[in-house]
Amino acid sequence: MKKFQSSRRLWVCLALMLLFMTVAGSAAAGSDGQEYAVASMQDTDQTVAIVTAGALNVRTGPDASFRSIAVIYQGQLVNLLGRWATNNWVLIRLYNGTEGWVNSVYLQTSVPISQLPVVGGSPPPPEAVPPIAGSVAIVNTGALNVRSGPGPTYHSVAVVTSGQQLLLIGRNASATWVKVQLPNGVQGWVNVYYVRTSVQVVNLPVVDAAPPDASQAVGIVNTGAVNVRSGPGAQYNSTAVLNSGTTVSLIGRNADATWTKVRLSNGVEGWINSAYLNTNVSIWSLPAVESAPPENGAIVNVGALNVRYGPGTGFGAFAVVFRGQVVTLIGRSAHGTWAQVRIPNGAIGWVNSNYLISPVPYESLPVTVP
Repeated sequence: MKKFQSSRRLWVCLALMLLFMTVAGSAAAGSDGQEYAVASMQDTDQTVAIVTAGALNVRTGPDASFRSIAVIYQGQLVNLLGRWATNNWVLIRLYNGTEGWVNSVYLQTSVPISQLPVVGGSPPPPEAVPPIAGSVAIVNTGALNVRSGPGPTYHSVAVVTSGQQLLLIGRNASATWVKVQLPNGVQGWVNVYYVRTSVQVVNLPVVDAAPPDASQAVGIVNTGAVNVRSGPGAQYNSTAVLNSGTTVSLIGRNADATWTKVRLSNGVEGWINSAYLNTNVSIWSLPAVESAPPENGAIVNVGALNVRYGPGTGFGAFAVVFRGQVVTLIGRSAHGTWAQVRIPNGAIGWVNSNYLISPVPYESLPVTVP
């Protein structure tokens, strides 16, 4: 028994010695790595950067579509070798000699990135080939439509995603849209708000854009949801509801262009408040279209019409209705041409019936004031 206990103590001692030697070796290796980092930071012949992200992929090329070959962590020191033309990716060298590309957003650098030399990098995969030469734009939103012309009323020819590089060709006159070429050769237009460019947009040449593809004028809903009504006014019943971004064909307008008659994709026609449409033509250029008033309704046929407390100009006005608005007929005065109406906000008052258009004969209205 004593011999067994002595052997056991011997094995425990040997195990502890081995453990100590392993830890000491690891510490020495860690010390070597730390000495390399300190030396790099003090080396004035090299430019360095510190990782600011928790974990950062090192890739084979200057784009998120390239495969990751290493991961570096917050606080780690790397050497800077060069940059991509648009400064958003940099080529680095790790302490073990590995070279690769990282997004410059996640680095704190010892010099401005623009001072680094421009380098080429590895050939990109076919689906993400960046432009080889010329000014470029980088998509800075999740997904972006590339359109056939400089405006949201043009149809989408492609969709590009965040980080993708596009070759810049030109711009529209107001510098709000740029014409670009995709890696596959497709050309189109993107809104400048959603890209970062390597040159100022105003310095690009102005290029002509083809007219909208549609054979007729079109509009796009620019609010969360809008009612399509049976006539040009809020008094008409709603026949459909369209969400933001829905495209409609433009048919006509009311007299003051405050309402636009449209045709939906399913063929249904109706009216939308012009304020809630982005159109590829001026609404005033559309033909004026007459519409029948609703039952017991009348359309204002003058620029502005006072709504009064009583049937005559001697009564004060408390509201104004405008050309094209619809009012509901309630009654009339026994004498004169004054009609009692309900206006769009629900208030009841009196207006001169000479300035109303309605299929309801004035004489058929009930007398509400002797």
